[in-house]
Amino acid sequence: MVIRKTESASLDESRMAESSARANLEQPSARRFLWLLLRFAVGIGLIVYLVRSGAIELRLLSKLFSAWPLSLLGLAIIFIDISLMALRLCWLLSPRGLDLSFASSLKLALVSSFFATFLPGTTGGDIVKLFYAAKENQGRRTEIVTVVIFDRLLGLFSVLLLPLLFAPLFSQLIQAVAVLRYLLITSAVLSACLLGGLFACLFAPSVVNRVLAWGLRFVSAERFVERTVQTIAGYRLSPGTLGAALGLSLMANLSLIAVTAVAILILHPASMTMKICILIPLGDLANSLPLTPGGLGVGEAAYNALFRVTGLEGGADVLLCWRIWRAAVGLIGLAFYLAGLGRTVHHAPVSNSH
Repeated sequence: MVIRKTESASLDESRMAESSARANLEQPSARRFLWLLLRFAVGIGLIVYLVRSGAIELRLLSKLFSAWPLSLLGLAIIFIDISLMALRLCWLLSPRGLDLSFASSLKLALVSSFFATFLPGTTGGDIVKLFYAAKENQGRRTEIVTVVIFDRLLGLFSVLLLPLLFAPLFSQLIQAVAVLRYLLITSAVLSACLLGGLFACLFAPSVVNRVLAWGLRFVSAERFVERTVQTIAGYRLSPGTLGAALGLSLMANLSLIAVTAVAILILHPASMTMKICILIPLGDLANSLPLTPGGLGVGEAAYNALFRVTGLEGGADVLLCWRIWRAAVGLIGLAFYLAGLGRTVHHAPVSNSH
C-alpha cells in the first residue's frame, strides 16, 4: 500500500513537471503572445537602428555566397556545436539510468535549434526539448526535466567561465577598457553563484531542500523540489561525467569563437585579431540575455559596441552572419520535426551479470 502511494505521488509530480512544457508549447496565453510581440519589436527596432546607423552593412552579406567555401565551413562548425551539445545531454542522462542515443539526441537538439531560431519565445527551443525528452516517460519525467534544465545551466556556466579563462591573456586590454572589466566581474559573480548552487545541491541537498521548500511553500511543490535536488545531488557519484560535460560545453563555446572568426574573415578581415577570443564570449553573454527573442538586436548592439571600443569593426555584421548560418542549420531540425519525434529517452537496460 505504501509503495502504491509512492508511485502515485511520483506520477503526479512527473505530470506536473511536463504540464508547464505542454502548456507553453501548445497553449500560449494572450499576455505571453503580446509580451513576445513587444520583445520582437524591440529586437527588430534595434536591428533597424543598427542598419540605419551603418553599424550593419547588409550589402556585405552577399559575400556569404561569393565566399561559399568559408560559408560551408561556418555551417559545419555550427553543426559540430549542436552535436557537442547533443552528446553532452547523452552523457548527463546516463548516470541517472536513462538512455538517449546520440542520433536521437542530435535530432532533439536540431529540432530545439529550429524552434529557438524561428519561433523564439520566452524560453525558445528549451521548452520543445523538455517536452520531447519527457514524452512517454511516466514516472521519471521530473528527473528527465531536471537533467535537461541542468544541461542548459551547465552550458550557461561554460559561457560565463570562458571569458574568465581567456582574461589573463589580455590583461593590458582589460586594464585599458573599463567595460571589459565590468563584464568580466559580472561573469565572475554569476559563475560563482551557479557554482555555489551546484556544490550546495551536491553536498548539502537537505539544506537546499529546506530553503526551496520555504520559498515555494505557497505552491505545494515540496516533493517536486525534493526530487529535483535529489537528481542533481546524484551527480556527486559521477564527477567524471560532470567534468566531461563541462569540457564539452567549453569546446562548444570555443566553436562559437571559430565560426565568428570565419564570419570575420568573410566580412571584415581587417578585424581578425586575437582580441576576438575574449570579445566573442563576452558578446555571447550579452546575446544570451532574455531581453529579446534569441537576443535579436541586443546581441548585435553588444557585439558592435565591444568591437568598436577595442578598435575593431563589424561586430554587428558578424553576429548577423552567425544568425543566418544558424537558421540554415536549424532547417534540418524542421525536417525532423515534420517527420515526427517519438520517444527519445528510455530506461537504460539492466545488466543480468552477477
